[in-house]
Amino acid sequence: MSDNYYEIDTYDIKKKAVKGAGINVVTNFLNFIFRIASVIILARLLTPKDFGLVAMVTAFSLLPMNFGLNGFTAYMVQKQRISKKEINAIFWLHIYVSSSLALCFVVFGFFLADFYAEPALSGISSALALTFIAVALSTTHRSILRIEMKFASIAVGDLIAGIISIVCAIAAAIAGMGYWAVVIRQLVQPILIVIAAWFLCSWRPSRPREIFSDGLPCLKYGLKVYCTFAIEYLTKSIDKVLLGKFHGSEILGNYDRAWQLSTMPVIQLLTPLNSVAIVTLSRLKDDKKRFILYYTKAVSLVAFLGILAAIVLMLTARDFIPLLLGPGWTETGWIVMAFSPGMAAMLVNGTISWFHLSLGTPGRLLRWNIIATTITVIFFVGAAPYGAVAMAAAFSSAKFFLVLPGLWYAGRPIELSIIDLLRNIWAYFAAGLLTAIIWMTLPFFWPFFCKIFVELSPLNRVVMTVLTTPFLYTTILVILQRSFASIRELIGLIRLFLSR
Repeated sequence: MSDNYYEIDTYDIKKKAVKGAGINVVTNFLNFIFRIASVIILARLLTPKDFGLVAMVTAFSLLPMNFGLNGFTAYMVQKQRISKKEINAIFWLHIYVSSSLALCFVVFGFFLADFYAEPALSGISSALALTFIAVALSTTHRSILRIEMKFASIAVGDLIAGIISIVCAIAAAIAGMGYWAVVIRQLVQPILIVIAAWFLCSWRPSRPREIFSDGLPCLKYGLKVYCTFAIEYLTKSIDKVLLGKFHGSEILGNYDRAWQLSTMPVIQLLTPLNSVAIVTLSRLKDDKKRFILYYTKAVSLVAFLGILAAIVLMLTARDFIPLLLGPGWTETGWIVMAFSPGMAAMLVNGTISWFHLSLGTPGRLLRWNIIATTITVIFFVGAAPYGAVAMAAAFSSAKFFLVLPGLWYAGRPIELSIIDLLRNIWAYFAAGLLTAIIWMTLPFFWPFFCKIFVELSPLNRVVMTVLTTPFLYTTILVILQRSFASIRELIGLIRLFLSR
Protein backbone atom coordinates (compact mmCIF):
# COMPACT_ATOMS: atom_id res chain seq x y z
CA MET A 1 0.00 0.00 0.00
CA SER A 2 1.34 3.45 -0.92
CA ASP A 3 2.44 5.75 1.90
CA ASN A 4 1.14 8.74 -0.07
CA TYR A 5 -2.03 10.24 1.34
CA TYR A 6 -2.83 11.84 -2.01
CA GLU A 7 -1.41 12.56 -5.43
CA ILE A 8 -2.51 15.59 -7.42
CA ASP A 9 -4.63 15.08 -10.50
CA THR A 10 -6.05 17.68 -12.89
CA TYR A 11 -9.26 15.96 -13.92
CA ASP A 12 -12.18 18.39 -14.46
CA ILE A 13 -10.14 21.11 -12.76
CA LYS A 14 -11.82 24.08 -14.44
CA LYS A 15 -15.31 23.11 -13.29
CA LYS A 16 -14.13 22.43 -9.73
CA ALA A 17 -12.23 25.73 -9.60
CA VAL A 18 -15.12 27.82 -10.95
CA LYS A 19 -17.65 26.21 -8.63
CA GLY A 20 -15.28 26.56 -5.68
CA ALA A 21 -14.61 30.21 -6.40
CA GLY A 22 -18.31 30.90 -6.93
CA ILE A 23 -19.44 29.32 -3.67
CA ASN A 24 -16.62 31.10 -1.84
CA VAL A 25 -17.69 34.48 -3.23
CA VAL A 26 -21.34 33.88 -2.30
CA THR A 27 -20.65 32.65 1.24
CA ASN A 28 -18.05 35.37 1.80
CA PHE A 29 -20.65 37.98 0.84
CA LEU A 30 -23.23 36.40 3.20
CA ASN A 31 -20.62 36.36 5.97
CA PHE A 32 -20.00 40.03 5.32
CA ILE A 33 -23.72 40.83 5.62
CA PHE A 34 -23.98 38.95 8.92
CA ARG A 35 -20.83 40.68 10.25
CA ILE A 36 -22.27 44.11 9.44
CA ALA A 37 -25.55 43.15 11.15
CA SER A 38 -23.67 41.92 14.22
CA VAL A 39 -21.65 45.14 14.42
CA ILE A 40 -24.85 47.21 14.34
CA ILE A 41 -26.62 45.06 16.97
CA LEU A 42 -23.64 44.70 19.32
CA ALA A 43 -22.89 48.43 19.04
CA ARG A 44 -26.32 49.08 20.55
CA LEU A 45 -25.85 46.53 23.34
CA LEU A 46 -22.25 47.24 24.30
CA THR A 47 -20.13 50.32 24.95
CA PRO A 48 -17.18 51.55 22.86
CA LYS A 49 -14.93 50.60 25.78
CA ASP A 50 -16.04 46.96 25.51
CA PHE A 51 -14.88 46.85 21.90
CA GLY A 52 -11.76 48.84 22.73
CA LEU A 53 -10.62 46.38 25.41
CA VAL A 54 -10.80 43.44 23.00
CA ALA A 55 -9.16 45.49 20.22
CA MET A 56 -6.18 46.18 22.51
CA VAL A 57 -5.57 42.44 22.68
CA THR A 58 -6.41 41.47 19.09
CA ALA A 59 -3.93 44.06 17.81
CA PHE A 60 -1.26 41.69 19.17
CA SER A 61 -2.99 38.29 19.01
CA LEU A 62 -3.51 38.16 15.22
CA LEU A 63 0.20 37.69 14.51
CA PRO A 64 0.80 34.56 16.65
CA MET A 65 -2.65 33.17 15.80
CA ASN A 66 -1.80 33.18 12.07
CA PHE A 67 1.44 31.22 12.48
CA GLY A 68 1.11 28.17 10.26
CA LEU A 69 -2.39 29.02 9.09
CA ASN A 70 -1.28 30.27 5.68
CA GLY A 71 2.23 28.78 5.52
CA PHE A 72 1.42 25.16 6.38
CA THR A 73 -1.68 25.24 4.17
CA ALA A 74 0.28 26.66 1.23
CA TYR A 75 3.00 24.03 1.70
CA MET A 76 0.51 21.17 1.59
CA VAL A 77 -1.53 22.36 -1.40
CA GLN A 78 1.51 23.05 -3.60
CA LYS A 79 2.90 19.53 -3.09
CA GLN A 80 2.22 17.15 -5.96
CA ARG A 81 2.19 14.26 -3.47
CA ILE A 82 2.59 14.03 0.28
CA SER A 83 3.02 11.09 2.65
CA LYS A 84 0.84 10.20 5.61
CA LYS A 85 3.89 10.55 7.89
CA GLU A 86 4.50 14.10 6.74
CA ILE A 87 0.86 15.12 7.20
CA ASN A 88 0.93 13.69 10.73
CA ALA A 89 4.17 15.53 11.49
CA ILE A 90 2.75 18.82 10.19
CA PHE A 91 -0.34 18.45 12.38
CA TRP A 92 1.59 17.79 15.59
CA LEU A 93 4.24 20.40 14.81
CA HIS A 94 1.52 23.01 14.42
CA ILE A 95 -0.08 21.92 17.71
CA TYR A 96 3.22 22.16 19.61
CA VAL A 97 4.20 25.55 18.20
CA SER A 98 0.71 27.05 18.68
CA SER A 99 0.47 25.71 22.24
CA SER A 100 3.82 27.31 23.06
CA LEU A 101 2.71 30.61 21.55
CA ALA A 102 -0.56 30.40 23.50
CA LEU A 103 1.29 29.97 26.81
CA CYS A 104 3.58 32.89 25.97
CA PHE A 105 0.57 35.05 25.09
CA VAL A 106 -1.10 34.27 28.43
CA VAL A 107 2.01 35.66 30.16
CA PHE A 108 2.10 38.58 27.71
CA GLY A 109 -1.45 39.44 28.78
CA PHE A 110 -0.21 40.50 32.23
CA PHE A 111 2.23 42.94 30.61
CA LEU A 112 -0.60 44.30 28.45
CA ALA A 113 -2.76 44.82 31.55
CA ASP A 114 0.05 46.82 33.18
CA PHE A 115 0.89 48.78 30.02
CA TYR A 116 -2.70 49.94 29.43
CA ALA A 117 -3.63 49.98 33.15
CA GLU A 118 -6.59 47.71 32.31
CA PRO A 119 -6.74 44.58 34.53
CA ALA A 120 -9.36 42.98 32.25
CA LEU A 121 -6.78 42.53 29.48
CA SER A 122 -5.05 39.61 31.20
CA GLY A 123 -8.28 37.57 31.21
CA ILE A 124 -9.06 38.50 27.61
CA SER A 125 -5.54 37.50 26.53
CA SER A 126 -5.85 34.12 28.27
CA ALA A 127 -9.17 33.46 26.53
CA LEU A 128 -8.00 34.50 23.07
CA ALA A 129 -4.85 32.39 23.43
CA LEU A 130 -7.14 29.37 23.04
CA THR A 131 -7.83 30.48 19.45
CA PHE A 132 -4.18 29.71 18.59
CA ILE A 133 -4.73 26.05 19.46
CA ALA A 134 -8.13 25.94 17.74
CA VAL A 135 -6.57 27.21 14.50
CA ALA A 136 -3.84 24.55 14.75
CA LEU A 137 -6.44 21.82 15.27
CA SER A 138 -8.30 22.71 12.06
CA THR A 139 -5.54 23.81 9.65
CA THR A 140 -4.35 20.36 8.49
CA HIS A 141 -7.88 19.04 7.97
CA ARG A 142 -8.94 22.17 6.07
CA SER A 143 -5.81 21.92 3.92
CA ILE A 144 -6.74 18.36 2.95
CA LEU A 145 -10.26 19.50 2.08
CA ARG A 146 -8.77 22.23 -0.14
CA ILE A 147 -6.50 19.73 -1.84
CA GLU A 148 -9.58 17.60 -2.53
CA MET A 149 -11.20 20.82 -3.86
CA LYS A 150 -14.12 20.55 -1.44
CA PHE A 151 -14.42 24.34 -1.29
CA ALA A 152 -18.19 24.32 -0.88
CA SER A 153 -17.95 22.22 2.28
CA ILE A 154 -15.36 24.56 3.79
CA ALA A 155 -17.32 27.69 2.83
CA VAL A 156 -20.65 26.44 4.20
CA GLY A 157 -18.95 25.30 7.43
CA ASP A 158 -17.36 28.74 7.85
CA LEU A 159 -20.68 30.46 7.19
CA ILE A 160 -22.53 28.36 9.79
CA ALA A 161 -19.73 28.86 12.32
CA GLY A 162 -19.85 32.61 11.75
CA ILE A 163 -23.63 32.81 12.18
CA ILE A 164 -23.65 30.72 15.37
CA SER A 165 -20.79 32.75 16.87
CA ILE A 166 -22.71 35.97 16.18
CA VAL A 167 -25.84 34.57 17.83
CA CYS A 168 -23.78 33.53 20.89
CA ALA A 169 -22.21 36.99 21.09
CA ILE A 170 -25.58 38.75 20.91
CA ALA A 171 -27.01 36.43 23.56
CA ALA A 172 -24.04 37.14 25.83
CA ALA A 173 -24.44 40.89 25.29
CA ILE A 174 -28.16 40.72 26.14
CA ALA A 175 -27.21 38.78 29.30
CA GLY A 176 -25.04 41.73 30.35
CA MET A 177 -21.64 40.07 29.91
CA GLY A 178 -20.09 43.23 28.42
CA TYR A 179 -16.78 42.80 26.61
CA TRP A 180 -16.95 39.03 27.09
CA ALA A 181 -19.64 38.99 24.38
CA VAL A 182 -17.01 40.09 21.85
CA VAL A 183 -14.52 37.56 23.24
CA ILE A 184 -17.11 34.76 23.01
CA ARG A 185 -17.68 35.52 19.33
CA GLN A 186 -13.95 35.24 18.63
CA LEU A 187 -13.71 32.00 20.62
CA VAL A 188 -16.82 30.21 19.37
CA GLN A 189 -16.11 30.66 15.66
CA PRO A 190 -12.70 28.86 15.51
CA ILE A 191 -13.98 26.10 17.83
CA LEU A 192 -16.93 25.45 15.52
CA ILE A 193 -14.59 25.49 12.52
CA VAL A 194 -12.55 22.73 14.22
CA ILE A 195 -15.70 20.64 14.67
CA ALA A 196 -16.72 21.19 11.04
CA ALA A 197 -13.23 20.38 9.71
CA TRP A 198 -12.97 17.13 11.64
CA PHE A 199 -16.50 16.15 10.61
CA LEU A 200 -15.90 16.85 6.91
CA CYS A 201 -12.37 15.41 6.65
CA SER A 202 -11.84 11.70 7.29
CA TRP A 203 -8.11 12.00 8.07
CA ARG A 204 -7.13 11.46 11.71
CA PRO A 205 -3.72 12.02 13.31
CA SER A 206 -1.74 9.11 14.71
CA ARG A 207 0.73 9.18 17.58
CA PRO A 208 3.45 11.83 17.11
CA ARG A 209 6.72 10.32 15.83
CA GLU A 210 9.75 12.05 14.28
CA ILE A 211 7.81 15.32 14.18
CA PHE A 212 10.69 17.69 13.60
CA SER A 213 12.57 15.58 11.06
CA ASP A 214 9.44 14.88 8.97
CA GLY A 215 7.94 18.35 9.49
CA LEU A 216 11.11 20.43 9.00
CA PRO A 217 10.54 21.18 5.26
CA CYS A 218 7.02 22.42 6.07
CA LEU A 219 8.30 24.49 9.01
CA LYS A 220 10.93 26.20 6.80
CA TYR A 221 8.31 26.89 4.13
CA GLY A 222 5.78 28.11 6.71
CA LEU A 223 8.28 30.47 8.35
CA LYS A 224 8.93 32.21 5.03
CA VAL A 225 5.20 32.64 4.38
CA TYR A 226 4.67 33.81 7.98
CA CYS A 227 7.43 36.42 7.70
CA THR A 228 5.72 37.68 4.55
CA PHE A 229 2.41 37.92 6.44
CA ALA A 230 4.11 39.75 9.33
CA ILE A 231 5.69 42.28 6.99
CA GLU A 232 2.35 42.95 5.29
CA TYR A 233 0.64 43.21 8.69
CA LEU A 234 3.15 45.78 9.94
CA THR A 235 3.12 47.72 6.65
CA LYS A 236 -0.62 48.29 7.00
CA SER A 237 0.05 50.20 10.24
CA ILE A 238 2.87 52.50 9.12
CA ASP A 239 0.67 54.98 7.23
CA LYS A 240 -1.65 55.27 10.25
CA VAL A 241 1.27 55.79 12.63
CA LEU A 242 2.66 58.59 10.44
CA LEU A 243 -0.72 60.32 10.07
CA GLY A 244 -1.36 60.12 13.81
CA LYS A 245 2.08 61.62 14.48
CA PHE A 246 1.72 64.50 12.00
CA HIS A 247 -2.00 65.30 12.15
CA GLY A 248 -3.65 63.77 15.23
CA SER A 249 -6.57 61.48 15.90
CA GLU A 250 -9.34 63.24 13.91
CA ILE A 251 -7.63 63.01 10.53
CA LEU A 252 -6.45 59.51 11.39
CA GLY A 253 -10.05 58.51 12.16
CA ASN A 254 -11.20 59.74 8.75
CA TYR A 255 -8.32 57.93 7.06
CA ASP A 256 -8.97 54.66 8.90
CA ARG A 257 -12.68 54.64 7.97
CA ALA A 258 -11.79 55.43 4.36
CA TRP A 259 -9.29 52.58 4.30
CA GLN A 260 -11.84 50.10 5.68
CA LEU A 261 -14.48 51.12 3.12
CA SER A 262 -12.07 51.28 0.17
CA THR A 263 -10.61 47.83 0.75
CA MET A 264 -14.06 46.26 0.99
CA PRO A 265 -14.28 45.40 -2.77
CA VAL A 266 -10.75 43.94 -2.66
CA ILE A 267 -11.48 41.77 0.37
CA GLN A 268 -14.83 40.58 -0.99
CA LEU A 269 -13.25 39.54 -4.30
CA LEU A 270 -9.73 38.35 -3.44
CA THR A 271 -10.32 36.55 -0.14
CA PRO A 272 -12.66 33.87 -1.53
CA LEU A 273 -10.52 33.44 -4.67
CA ASN A 274 -7.12 33.03 -2.96
CA SER A 275 -7.47 29.47 -1.68
CA VAL A 276 -9.13 28.25 -4.89
CA ALA A 277 -6.52 29.88 -7.12
CA ILE A 278 -3.53 28.53 -5.19
CA VAL A 279 -4.89 24.97 -5.14
CA THR A 280 -5.83 25.09 -8.84
CA LEU A 281 -2.52 26.56 -10.02
CA SER A 282 -0.56 24.14 -7.80
CA ARG A 283 -2.05 21.28 -9.82
CA LEU A 284 -0.90 22.89 -13.06
CA LYS A 285 2.65 23.95 -12.18
CA ASP A 286 4.16 21.15 -14.27
CA ASP A 287 2.13 22.31 -17.29
CA LYS A 288 3.38 25.86 -17.96
CA LYS A 289 1.00 26.52 -20.84
CA ARG A 290 -2.14 25.64 -18.87
CA PHE A 291 -0.80 27.37 -15.74
CA ILE A 292 -0.34 30.68 -17.58
CA LEU A 293 -3.69 30.28 -19.39
CA TYR A 294 -5.60 29.71 -16.14
CA TYR A 295 -3.79 32.53 -14.34
CA THR A 296 -4.41 34.95 -17.21
CA LYS A 297 -8.13 34.16 -17.24
CA ALA A 298 -8.33 34.52 -13.46
CA VAL A 299 -6.51 37.86 -13.34
CA SER A 300 -8.63 39.11 -16.27
CA LEU A 301 -11.80 38.33 -14.30
CA VAL A 302 -10.37 40.02 -11.19
CA ALA A 303 -9.42 43.09 -13.23
CA PHE A 304 -12.82 43.23 -14.99
CA LEU A 305 -14.90 43.19 -11.80
CA GLY A 306 -12.41 44.91 -9.50
CA ILE A 307 -11.79 47.94 -11.68
CA LEU A 308 -15.53 48.40 -12.15
CA ALA A 309 -16.04 48.29 -8.36
CA ALA A 310 -13.17 50.76 -7.82
CA ILE A 311 -14.57 53.23 -10.38
CA VAL A 312 -18.09 53.07 -8.93
CA LEU A 313 -16.72 53.63 -5.42
CA MET A 314 -14.59 56.57 -6.56
CA LEU A 315 -17.41 58.32 -8.42
CA THR A 316 -19.97 57.87 -5.62
CA ALA A 317 -17.67 58.47 -2.63
CA ARG A 318 -18.47 62.15 -1.99
CA ASP A 319 -22.19 61.38 -1.69
CA PHE A 320 -22.15 57.77 -0.48
CA ILE A 321 -19.78 58.15 2.49
CA PRO A 322 -21.72 60.97 4.25
CA LEU A 323 -24.94 58.99 3.61
CA LEU A 324 -23.41 55.91 5.19
CA LEU A 325 -21.47 57.43 8.08
CA GLY A 326 -23.21 60.77 8.62
CA PRO A 327 -22.59 64.41 7.67
CA GLY A 328 -19.52 64.66 9.89
CA TRP A 329 -17.58 62.31 7.62
CA THR A 330 -17.44 64.44 4.44
CA GLU A 331 -13.63 64.47 4.43
CA THR A 332 -13.65 60.66 4.37
CA GLY A 333 -15.36 60.78 0.97
CA TRP A 334 -12.42 62.67 -0.53
CA ILE A 335 -9.98 60.17 0.99
CA VAL A 336 -11.95 57.26 -0.49
CA MET A 337 -11.72 58.94 -3.89
CA ALA A 338 -7.92 59.01 -3.55
CA PHE A 339 -7.82 55.38 -2.39
CA SER A 340 -10.10 53.99 -5.10
CA PRO A 341 -7.66 53.93 -8.07
CA GLY A 342 -5.19 52.03 -5.90
CA MET A 343 -7.80 49.36 -5.26
CA ALA A 344 -7.67 48.35 -8.93
CA ALA A 345 -3.89 47.94 -8.76
CA MET A 346 -4.15 46.26 -5.35
CA LEU A 347 -6.40 43.57 -6.82
CA VAL A 348 -3.85 42.64 -9.49
CA ASN A 349 -1.02 42.89 -6.93
CA GLY A 350 -2.97 40.49 -4.74
CA THR A 351 -2.62 37.75 -7.36
CA ILE A 352 1.19 37.87 -7.18
CA SER A 353 1.17 35.54 -4.18
CA TRP A 354 -0.71 32.97 -6.29
CA PHE A 355 2.46 32.46 -8.34
CA HIS A 356 4.86 32.11 -5.42
CA LEU A 357 2.70 29.87 -3.23
CA SER A 358 1.46 27.57 -6.00
CA LEU A 359 4.99 27.19 -7.43
CA GLY A 360 6.44 26.54 -3.96
CA THR A 361 8.70 29.63 -3.91
CA PRO A 362 7.84 31.40 -0.61
CA GLY A 363 11.41 32.72 -0.35
CA ARG A 364 10.91 34.72 -3.54
CA LEU A 365 7.60 36.05 -2.16
CA LEU A 366 9.35 37.14 1.05
CA ARG A 367 12.12 38.92 -0.88
CA TRP A 368 9.59 40.68 -3.09
CA ASN A 369 7.54 41.82 -0.10
CA ILE A 370 10.62 43.32 1.56
CA ILE A 371 11.27 45.34 -1.62
CA ALA A 372 7.60 46.31 -2.02
CA THR A 373 7.33 47.35 1.63
CA THR A 374 10.44 49.52 1.40
CA ILE A 375 9.09 51.33 -1.68
CA THR A 376 5.63 51.75 -0.12
CA VAL A 377 7.09 53.23 3.07
CA ILE A 378 9.08 55.74 0.99
CA PHE A 379 5.83 56.86 -0.66
CA PHE A 380 4.15 57.11 2.78
CA VAL A 381 6.95 59.16 4.33
CA GLY A 382 6.85 61.62 1.43
CA ALA A 383 3.08 62.07 1.71
CA ALA A 384 2.69 62.14 5.52
CA PRO A 385 3.15 65.92 6.05
CA TYR A 386 0.41 66.72 3.51
CA GLY A 387 -2.55 64.95 5.12
CA ALA A 388 -4.86 62.01 4.65
CA VAL A 389 -5.83 62.60 1.00
CA ALA A 390 -2.15 62.79 0.05
CA MET A 391 -1.44 59.61 2.00
CA ALA A 392 -4.26 57.76 0.20
CA ALA A 393 -2.94 59.05 -3.14
CA ALA A 394 0.54 57.84 -2.18
CA PHE A 395 -0.90 54.39 -1.46
CA SER A 396 -2.55 54.29 -4.89
CA SER A 397 0.62 55.48 -6.61
CA ALA A 398 2.77 52.88 -4.84
CA LYS A 399 0.42 50.05 -5.85
CA PHE A 400 0.52 51.05 -9.52
CA PHE A 401 4.29 51.48 -9.37
CA LEU A 402 4.69 47.92 -8.08
CA VAL A 403 2.28 46.05 -10.37
CA LEU A 404 4.49 45.31 -13.38
CA PRO A 405 7.76 44.61 -11.48
CA GLY A 406 5.84 42.33 -9.11
CA LEU A 407 4.23 40.33 -11.92
CA TRP A 408 7.51 40.11 -13.84
CA TYR A 409 9.42 38.81 -10.81
CA ALA A 410 6.67 36.35 -9.79
CA GLY A 411 6.27 34.95 -13.30
CA ARG A 412 9.97 34.35 -14.05
CA PRO A 413 10.09 30.73 -12.76
CA ILE A 414 7.27 29.74 -15.12
CA GLU A 415 8.36 32.06 -17.98
CA LEU A 416 5.34 34.34 -17.90
CA SER A 417 5.41 36.94 -20.67
CA ILE A 418 4.44 40.33 -19.25
CA ILE A 419 3.68 41.57 -22.77
CA ASP A 420 1.16 38.75 -23.30
CA LEU A 421 -0.41 39.39 -19.89
CA LEU A 422 -0.73 43.12 -20.62
CA ARG A 423 -2.49 42.32 -23.90
CA ASN A 424 -5.17 40.59 -21.84
CA ILE A 425 -5.67 43.16 -19.07
CA TRP A 426 -4.76 46.60 -20.45
CA ALA A 427 -8.28 47.21 -21.77
CA TYR A 428 -9.82 46.94 -18.28
CA PHE A 429 -7.54 49.64 -16.86
CA ALA A 430 -8.03 51.83 -19.93
CA ALA A 431 -11.82 51.42 -19.76
CA GLY A 432 -11.79 52.33 -16.06
CA LEU A 433 -9.66 55.42 -16.67
CA LEU A 434 -11.79 56.60 -19.61
CA THR A 435 -15.00 55.99 -17.63
CA ALA A 436 -13.73 58.18 -14.77
CA ILE A 437 -12.55 60.93 -17.14
CA ILE A 438 -15.82 61.01 -19.10
CA TRP A 439 -17.97 61.06 -15.95
CA MET A 440 -15.97 63.80 -14.23
CA THR A 441 -15.66 66.01 -17.33
CA LEU A 442 -19.28 65.55 -18.42
CA PRO A 443 -20.44 68.77 -16.68
CA PHE A 444 -18.10 70.83 -18.91
CA PHE A 445 -19.55 69.37 -22.11
CA TRP A 446 -23.16 68.95 -21.00
CA PRO A 447 -24.17 71.71 -18.54
CA PHE A 448 -27.84 70.69 -18.66
CA PHE A 449 -26.99 67.23 -17.30
CA CYS A 450 -24.80 68.82 -14.62
CA LYS A 451 -27.69 71.06 -13.49
CA ILE A 452 -30.10 68.11 -13.19
CA PHE A 453 -27.49 65.93 -11.45
CA VAL A 454 -26.60 68.57 -8.84
CA GLU A 455 -30.27 69.17 -8.00
CA LEU A 456 -30.80 65.49 -7.17
CA SER A 457 -30.60 64.29 -3.58
CA PRO A 458 -27.31 62.58 -2.58
CA LEU A 459 -29.05 59.20 -2.52
CA ASN A 460 -30.45 59.67 -6.03
CA ARG A 461 -27.04 60.78 -7.31
CA VAL A 462 -25.51 57.59 -5.90
CA VAL A 463 -28.23 55.45 -7.50
CA MET A 464 -27.83 57.17 -10.88
CA THR A 465 -24.06 56.74 -10.80
CA VAL A 466 -24.28 53.08 -9.78
CA LEU A 467 -26.75 52.35 -12.60
CA THR A 468 -24.96 54.36 -15.29
CA THR A 469 -21.27 53.68 -14.66
CA PRO A 470 -21.28 49.90 -15.32
CA PHE A 471 -23.02 50.47 -18.68
CA LEU A 472 -20.47 53.14 -19.65
CA TYR A 473 -17.55 50.98 -18.48
CA THR A 474 -18.65 47.84 -20.36
CA THR A 475 -19.43 49.85 -23.51
CA ILE A 476 -15.93 51.34 -23.55
CA LEU A 477 -14.45 47.91 -22.80
CA VAL A 478 -16.27 46.32 -25.75
CA ILE A 479 -15.03 49.11 -28.04
CA LEU A 480 -11.43 48.75 -26.85
CA GLN A 481 -11.45 44.94 -27.12
CA ARG A 482 -13.52 45.05 -30.35
CA SER A 483 -15.55 42.12 -29.06
CA PHE A 484 -17.86 40.91 -26.29
CA ALA A 485 -15.25 38.35 -25.20
CA SER A 486 -15.02 39.49 -21.57
CA ILE A 487 -18.79 39.54 -21.13
CA ARG A 488 -19.17 36.12 -22.76
CA GLU A 489 -16.42 34.73 -20.53
CA LEU A 490 -18.14 36.06 -17.40
CA ILE A 491 -21.52 34.67 -18.49
CA GLY A 492 -19.88 31.33 -19.28
CA LEU A 493 -18.33 31.15 -15.80
CA ILE A 494 -21.69 31.96 -14.19
CA ARG A 495 -23.36 29.19 -16.22
CA LEU A 496 -20.63 26.74 -15.25
CA PHE A 497 -21.03 27.67 -11.59
CA LEU A 498 -24.81 27.17 -11.76
CA SER A 499 -24.60 23.89 -13.67
CA ARG A 500 -25.04 20.57 -11.85
